[in-house]
Parts: sequence; C-alpha cells; structure tokens
Amino acid sequence: MSWMQKLYRTYNEVEKSADLSDLDKANLAPLWHSPQTAHINITLDGDGNFISARVLSDKPIVMLPVTENSEGRTSGLAPHALADSLQYIAKDLRLTYTAEITKEVEGKNGKRKTVKEKKEDFIFNLYSEQLDKWCTYTDNSKILAIQKYVHKGNVLADLIKAKVVPTNEQGDLLDNWIEKENQGHPKPELFNVLAKEKGKFEIRKALVIWSVELPNDLTPETWKDKAIQQSWGEYYQSTLDSQFCMMIGEEQKIRESHPAKLTYTGDKAKLISANDKDGYTFRGRFETANQASSISAEVSHKSHAALRWLIGRQGIRNGDQVTVAWAISGKEIPSPMQDTFEEIDWDNLDTSAVEEAEANMPSENETGVDWSVNIGQQAAAIIKKKLHGYKKELKEHEQISLLMLDSATPGRMALSYYQEFLPVDYFANLDAWIDHFSWYQRHSIEKPKGKKTDKQTLWAFVPPSPAAIGYAVYGQALSDTLKKQLYARLLPVIAGGKNVLIPYDLVQQSFQTACNPNGSEHWEWERNIGVACALYKGWRARHQNPSQRRTYSMSLDMENRSRDYLYGRLLAIAENIESYALYLAEEKRATTAERYMQRFAEHPFSTWRNIELALKPYQDRLRSRGKDTGTQAIGEIMELFQSNDFICDDKLSGEFLLGYHCQKMEINRQIVERKAAKQKKTETAK
Repeated sequence: MSWMQKLYRTYNEVEKSADLSDLDKANLAPLWHSPQTAHINITLDGDGNFISARVLSDKPIVMLPVTENSEGRTSGLAPHALADSLQYIAKDLRLTYTAEITKEVEGKNGKRKTVKEKKEDFIFNLYSEQLDKWCTYTDNSKILAIQKYVHKGNVLADLIKAKVVPTNEQGDLLDNWIEKENQGHPKPELFNVLAKEKGKFEIRKALVIWSVELPNDLTPETWKDKAIQQSWGEYYQSTLDSQFCMMIGEEQKIRESHPAKLTYTGDKAKLISANDKDGYTFRGRFETANQASSISAEVSHKSHAALRWLIGRQGIRNGDQVTVAWAISGKEIPSPMQDTFEEIDWDNLDTSAVEEAEANMPSENETGVDWSVNIGQQAAAIIKKKLHGYKKELKEHEQISLLMLDSATPGRMALSYYQEFLPVDYFANLDAWIDHFSWYQRHSIEKPKGKKTDKQTLWAFVPPSPAAIGYAVYGQALSDTLKKQLYARLLPVIAGGKNVLIPYDLVQQSFQTACNPNGSEHWEWERNIGVACALYKGWRARHQNPSQRRTYSMSLDMENRSRDYLYGRLLAIAENIESYALYLAEEKRATTAERYMQRFAEHPFSTWRNIELALKPYQDRLRSRGKDTGTQAIGEIMELFQSNDFICDDKLSGEFLLGYHCQKMEINRQIVERKAAKQKKTETAK
C-alpha cells in the first residue's frame, strides 16, 4: 500500500505548505469531512430562531461533517453530523423507518436467548440523537443554535413559508412539474437543482446547510468555520476504537468502512472495501475485516482526501478512468496522459512569418501555418523546455507518484497502475516519449481576427495525444471500454521510458486506418496519418531487436532507398499531380491515389500501374498550361529503387506512410517558398 502512504504524506505536506494558497487548499477535506452537493441554505440567529432560507441555484459542493457510515451511505439510513437532507433534519416531515432492536429474553427452559424485534421510529431521531451527543462535547454557539432550532420541529413549515419548498393549493408537497399544465406560473426554483427519481422530484433528499449569524462573527457559513470542522473531527475520533495501524506502525483510532467519492461527489466506488460479512471476502481466515488489514481513520481519510484533491486539481479523466501524477510536496506535475499540444501557449507565439495556406489542401480557403518551415520543428523542444520547468521546481530526491484508477463497477474502484519515480527519471521518460513518437500532428486553433476568430490548421511536430491514438486505431468503433483499455496500455509506454515497447497491434491497426482515406472525413484522415507515422516511428526506435531499430528524420530523406519509403514518395507525387490539376480546373473530388491507397499498401507494384495510367490525362492538362507534370520527380524516385525492389508486390510496412507524409510536407514547403518569393518580388516591384 505504498500509494496510500505517499498520499498520506502528501496531505500533511499540502496542509502545512506556505506555497499553496487557502483557495488552492479549499478542496482538501478536513478530518471526518466529505464533499456534498448542497441545495438549500437556512440562516438562523444565535438563539436558534429562523431568519431566512434560499435555494442554492449553483448547487455548490461543500465540505460537511460526516460519520464512518454516512460518508459512504447508499440505500441505508445514516445521518451526517450537522447538515443533511430534509428527511433527517425536518422533524415535521414525520418520515419513519423500521428499526430492528436486539435484546435478550428468558426462554421456556430458563435459558436466556437473543431475539430481534421490529419497531417503527422517526428518521429525525437518528439525526437528533447524534447531534445531541456532539453538543454535550462542544460549547460552539453555532452548533448549539442549530440543535435548538431543529428540535422545535418547524424546518419544513419554515421552508414552505419562505417559498423554498413548493406546495399545491391543498398544501401538499409538490413532487412534479409539467410545463403545459402550469403555463403562466414560474417553475419552483428548488426543482432546478433536484434530480428526478422515478419521474418525481425527491424533496426529502434536498440537502440543507446552515448559516448562523452571531455578533462580530465574519463567517456565518458553518461549512467554512474552522472551529466547527476541528470540533467535529476531534469529537468523532474520540468515539472510535483503537488498533494497530499497518500504514504507520502505531496504535491509532481505526475505521472499518473507507471513503468513496474519489472522482466526483456522486461516485460510490471504493478503493478499500470489506463489506461482505456473510461471504468470503475475509471469512475463513479472519473474524473481522480489520484483522485482514487495519488502517487508521486518520490515514484512510487523509490519503483518500489527498487523492480526491489531486484528481480535481490535476487529474486526467477518461470517463470513470482517472490518471494523476503528483509530488509529495503538492507541486504540480504534468500527467503523461495529457495532450502535449496543450502544453504550448500558441497565443503568445509569433506565427505571422509562417502563415500560409493549409498544408496539402490548396483548394481550401482555410489559412494555417506551415509547421515544416519554422515553429513546427521546434514544437517538441518547446514542450520539453516547459516540462523541465516543472522539474526545476522539485528537489533532486523528491518522489513523483503516478497512478491510474478505474471503476469496474459502481461500487468498486481498481488501482490499475502505480509507479514511483525520481524527478530525473520521470522527466527523462517523458523526454523519450517526445523524442521517439513525435511526428507532424494535425491540430486546429482559433486566432483573433478583429471581432471574429480565424480557425488555423497547425502541423506541430509533437507526439499524438492518447485520444488521437484511440481514433486512429479504432475509428468509429472506439467505445468507452476500448478507450479505457487503450489508455491503460499506453500509460506504461509513455511513462515507462525508452525500453517499454508500444504494442505492435496498435501500430498495425493505425497503419490500416490511415491507409483508408475513404473511411473518414479528410481532416480525420490527415490526423490519422500523423498518428500512424508517429507510432511506427516510435515502434522502430524502441524495437526489441537492436538490428531492427531505426531513426527517421522528420524532413524528407532524399537518400533513403528503402522500397516502402520510396513507394510512399511515389504515391504522394501522384496525388499532388492530380490534385493540382483538379484545383486548376476548379474540381473538388478524391484523387485516384487516395481512392487506391488501401489497395496500394497491399499490392504496390500492380496498383501503381493503374495509378500511373490514370495520371496521363492530368499530366496532359498540366502540360497544356505550362505547368510541371511531375514526370521528373517520379523518374528521380524510380532511379533510387534497388535491383528488383520496384517490381516486388509484397505488402508495404508503416515506413510507406513516413515516405508518403514527408513527401507531402516537402511539396507544401516548396509551394510556400514559391509564394513567398513571388510576394517578395511583387513588393519589390512596388
């Protein structure tokens, strides 16, 4: 349970840290407090008299005092300590439950036996008895005022008078609202914050928080009062039994039920659970759950509270799956699963010198930046520089922890990955991911243009994001389940360093998806090509066989005589010839090279003959206009093929896409240079 010890230490460090503001620490739950969504705020005076009430339209999440049972309650009855739903605090709601009482009686043979009896009781009594016990421990004026008020039994009546709880003409509580039947009447504000259950609003589940106005007191909100928080934590700890804590090796107050609500306030999944007292969770070896593993209440609370705080602050979410990286000091650590593109502050970069038409799309009006000319080549370096800025904030031997959580069922949370690093190793591993898997990735950003924004396409030399990899591998078949499985497989590759191989099936599947431009929108296909190139490049860089390892330049390699690379270049040239001819003729449709790409990857030699024949009319059209027909470029590539490589009709590897993409980027670079030269010549002539 090393992860739990690290989280416990993190809580203690964050709590006393002077580098973090009170606002930053606000979501770090105090001892025996848990985040709850509030719906109503009642304000009292110091004598426990009702002043006002209002609906909390923004549904704030506040830290409220809880017990071991109430913190993880689901269907059972377990009141919170101070603030709770109306079914607990409103005596005049008069809701009841069936209580089971165990007692001993004398049997017929004179022996005593244990029997269970059922008895009807008010739910309010569960809350009030617990509150009364706390009030015997404390002299806090606000808590005593709330105790005095709730025992009056007027909570529901006061809320109805204040028009917070809606009623019908007969004075009965409303539990539904149909707009057609209530035209001309405003919808009750409370219904805007309550969720429907079985088609009705459960008013009894509206959670009430308290404000108590006292003379010279600047914090009437009880959920913000540090004295109240400390009072409850100390009191409730005193009610617990002591046992040896396996986490810190000391005798401590122990809890058996552990917190939930790790990823959001409605999350019921737990990391630690032993609630099966009649099955085989711990029975057979132990009599109680704490004999299997005893964790103190303080350690359990602080570790779960720190994890909840870290997830909300810097966690990367993928549905119920969450990844978080952190340092014990609480200093922010970049997650391996975040999109590296987002690490660059593009708004503050001067891209005016390299703005040009979108790469490889001469027929579109959308403007962009040619990243092969300037900043695109520097994108990876910019990211690495920012990552090392995080590293400088850490001490040399300050530990970094990385974990991934996944909720397999509504009640169970799994720790699917956990690893610890020193800063030098952690950031070296992220550097290796950037070095090995960076390739031109298609992104879009919005740049201000007067009162409007101008959408620009960027080709940044960065690793693909996990989300982009998911779409490139699975396409339309990408489900939430597949995405979770993919993220779990990618995390060790990104964070594990240069010796962790990327699964080859992901490389191969991304290659097949990228070779099918007809299966997606054009921008999606361009994104998929960038991802496939990145994965193949990284797979080659980390190949388990050293003799098979390759490093590829991001610019066009004119000396590369590999059959697959050259065939990729040929297809890019053929596509450019036809697309340029179509552009001049103001026609917009897929080229022969695009339509045949999937077949070309399977049988390059036989398919090339069909593409070459289809090019003739377009070359004739370009020749008639005095344009370059591409014949020389094709001939130069043909001369680079070795022996019988060209006539080999075997399947192409991922290197084919590298050649294809590099050639396309080179063609675009030449277009940009010619336009820049033409513009300069025009300006000189003026």
